[in-house]
Amino acid sequence: MSTPSLKVVVAVTSPIAFELLNKDSIVHSSFGIARAFSIETSLDTHLAIAVTEADTHRVADFGCEILICEPNSPASLAAVLKDSKPCDLVAIHDSQRPLTRTNQFHRTVEGLIGDVDAVRPAAAFTETLKAVTPDQMIERTIDRTSMQRISTPEMIRFSAIDFAGAGSTWFVPLKADAKTATVDADPESLRVNSAAEIALMESFVHWQQSIAK
Repeated sequence: MSTPSLKVVVAVTSPIAFELLNKDSIVHSSFGIARAFSIETSLDTHLAIAVTEADTHRVADFGCEILICEPNSPASLAAVLKDSKPCDLVAIHDSQRPLTRTNQFHRTVEGLIGDVDAVRPAAAFTETLKAVTPDQMIERTIDRTSMQRISTPEMIRFSAIDFAGAGSTWFVPLKADAKTATVDADPESLRVNSAAEIALMESFVHWQQSIAK
């Protein structure tokens, strides 16, 4: 039985990914984790980066397949995957999660067993959520047990991608009969959403490094 082929895609979802974090760009850090996983896994891996045409020059030195699309559009990302180098599995990692560990990648691919078609990491939502009216009045408290904090990578069987689909809560549209599952997400797999959060993330990086010493 041949080893499944896996395309590991780092999706550049925002210009924030090109900002510096601890002397490296956020996307370089995320790509480094994807590369480390590709070395550690026994799967036949192939690295790629999904980016808009305007930003291709910023990733030209990555030495991998460049998928030119709108990474935030499931239909656009699916279309470019369809025309790219063939694979059995696709792992899509958000470029704005630079502290994600390779353990989370391994845990996600291990969840792709039996008839499961797509897996992604998730964690319990612990903050208090309030529904607010248009005039900024608190209307009610939302049951946080009904919420999950979703992370990446998303591990998807190529055969489960709906290339005719449009919108999706996943990076790419999935077929209607696709069976999905979640695995535990690590607390480190935080998403950098703004420049203000970079400073907070850097503090966390320095704390990690001091613990490791």
